Amino acid sequence: MRALLASTLLIAACTAPPSGLPTSPATETPGGPPLPSTAGDRTLYLTDSFNGSGLIAIDLLTLRDLPARPLLPIGPGGGNSSFMASALDGSAVAVMNYWYGDRAVAQGLEISVFDGRTGALRARFHPEVPVIVDGLSPDGSRIYARNWPPRELTAERLVLDASTGKILEREPRIDLASDAVAYARDERGRRLYALLVPIAPNATGPQPVELGAWDLSTGKELWRLGLPTLAAGQWLTGRTIDGLAVRSSLAPGLALSPDGRQLAVVKEVGCCVPGGTLWLIDAQGGKIISERAYGPKASFFDRLVAPLVAEAKSWDESVGVSASFFPDGRTLHVYAQSSRVDEQGEPRHQYLGMAAVRLADASVTGTDIKMELLWYENRILWVRPSPDGRWLYVFLQRAGSPDPDRYVLRRLDPATLRVLAERRFDGYRQAYLLASR
Repeated sequence: MRALLASTLLIAACTAPPSGLPTSPATETPGGPPLPSTAGDRTLYLTDSFNGSGLIAIDLLTLRDLPARPLLPIGPGGGNSSFMASALDGSAVAVMNYWYGDRAVAQGLEISVFDGRTGALRARFHPEVPVIVDGLSPDGSRIYARNWPPRELTAERLVLDASTGKILEREPRIDLASDAVAYARDERGRRLYALLVPIAPNATGPQPVELGAWDLSTGKELWRLGLPTLAAGQWLTGRTIDGLAVRSSLAPGLALSPDGRQLAVVKEVGCCVPGGTLWLIDAQGGKIISERAYGPKASFFDRLVAPLVAEAKSWDESVGVSASFFPDGRTLHVYAQSSRVDEQGEPRHQYLGMAAVRLADASVTGTDIKMELLWYENRILWVRPSPDGRWLYVFLQRAGSPDPDRYVLRRLDPATLRVLAERRFDGYRQAYLLASR
């Protein structure tokens, strides 16, 4: 009876009319005059390709394309696979076209580096050895890569000159001696942070978690911190499908503050009222600054439904949490997705919602739950702040039956998560913050 009541209440909540969702791009700018189409020294660009073709700037308010040609003078062609990366300051863009076969050679990768402001080609070269590129240094002068074939992020890293492809440094392999469930990187400080669990291939439930820090340039472990009330990892569910064991996983969120001084670790629980536990940790010394519960004030409906939903959860369910600091360093955006493998071996996903958490008191200032029909079938693909820190951009896939397989870009108020503008797309788009022209 309780399960039936929970299902009935959930259906009623999830089919309520959308609240305040605009039907066309909005132009409101609370707290000040209208903004220009670009803000500060960077512009938001979108593309539907992986090789940098079709890279178009968009208006930060209306989300429409700005009237200009694509930034990079390249066509839709490429190698067997392509990848694009940009510098943190938006000054440079690197496009990697891979032609690697069964046996990779250095000539099988062509790297083109462009000016992020003008789109002019700066350099084009083959690296000295076969590599897979991870990204650019914050100022775009160096390329971070690993030897081919691809290995874990802790493998030996190569630092290449972004104008010649020559190897400048070799950063030694890092031995975690554990399984990593989440990573965060500080490209300015050349640090790697990871949430770790014991190596336990036959585990039957979540494992205890440690947080560790390493110097990327030397491979040295800097500190390691136990989080006794946090559990994560992969485990055997006891189910098999077509003779294969079914595993579930739990991955907390890990985020580094914009100034590189704090780490946030987030555990999210429940549905319909995003909430959980938030740890703030000193990134330099590995000391816990605070451990607090976060969550909004629950309505009568939320208090009634949340226990019923929690009762139905089991170790068969996987949950992944994502977290990111807003540029002001005072707000954390958290969202989560759960999945369960059905009897046909297909994953069934459920969106658990996004919350804006004020770090000063761990209060939730806004959520996106129940804003539209079938919100629980949304899938957030990426989140970006506006260059001036006034807006939050969210790109998601709408998989619900009223809007099947649609992709939507939204501009949100970063504190309340209220939708201020949206634009629909027929496919996935990648986002880059590049130097304004």
